[in-house]
Amino acid sequence: MTDERDSHANQGLLLTSVSHQDTDGAPHNRVFQSIFEVLRQRIRRGDWLPGTRLPSITKLAQEMEVSTGSVREALRSLQSIGMVRIEHGRGVFVTDSSSSLANNLSRHFQDMNIGLVIALAEARRILEPELAALAAERGTDSELELIEYLAKQMELKAREQQDFSDPDLQFHRRIALAARNPILYQLIESVHDVLIESRKLTSKEPGMTERAVRYHLLIAEAIRDRNAAQARLLMLAHMNDALSGILASQIREQ
Repeated sequence: MTDERDSHANQGLLLTSVSHQDTDGAPHNRVFQSIFEVLRQRIRRGDWLPGTRLPSITKLAQEMEVSTGSVREALRSLQSIGMVRIEHGRGVFVTDSSSSLANNLSRHFQDMNIGLVIALAEARRILEPELAALAAERGTDSELELIEYLAKQMELKAREQQDFSDPDLQFHRRIALAARNPILYQLIESVHDVLIESRKLTSKEPGMTERAVRYHLLIAEAIRDRNAAQARLLMLAHMNDALSGILASQIREQ
């Protein structure tokens, strides 16, 4: 019972924080993003087990003090990445394989090393350009607005010499989500820790941050304009630049 109260308290804190950000000029869909994250985290930590029917949309909206429309949109996004199954007339159910792919892959990433970071960069060079193209084709208007907002947040924080890791990582995560491919999304999610490690290497290279910021802005613009071909090419250039930065960092260390 205590855990449930704590869970609801955490939801309230997260959503309240996002609501304050909204009043400061952030996009309204920041609320949707926070709902998505709250529900995703609760499923991943086992609050709702596979096969369980989630509370009704109305009840979830009341618990989190948000609109039913925002909850409905968050549930659709969870369904698009394979975490829930929406059955009209019956409810929303947690899928049996919501995190199995990510869990299986994460077991291979216990020992962090430069070889693994390079392997990740090579894998991202294959996956992320196509994710960007799919996001341009399949993402909702609100998702594309959020992707552009995150790119601008990264630019702002980098210019003020603040930590921009969160908007950086969220930028790529939201593109993967907007691509509407649950397999590719889980692949990206499963290597989150390695991705953080790779950022530490690339951020040390001269000019790397400025180029990454510029790439993000251009990619976001192409996705916003639903130019899939341009988004793919720009993301490929971004991934090639990131890989070059990792290799340069390795050579310098040696």
